[in-house]
Amino acid sequence: MAKAFIVLDDEEQMLLERICLDKEVDEALRFLEKHIAPKVKKDMPCMAREIMQFQR
Repeated sequence: MAKAFIVLDDEEQMLLERICLDKEVDEALRFLEKHIAPKVKKDMPCMAREIMQFQR
C-alpha cells in the first residue's frame, strides 16, 4: 500500500490533539472526513471509496 503524507495547519493540529485527548469517536470521524480524506489521493481501491461514501 502506498504511503500518504498529510499536512495539517495549526488549527487542524490543535483540533486533532483535542480529539485524541478527549477520545471523541464521532468527532474523530468528522475530522477524518473533513480534513484528512480530501487530502488523500483519490485513486483509492473500490471498496475504500464505497466505505467513504457510505459514511457520509
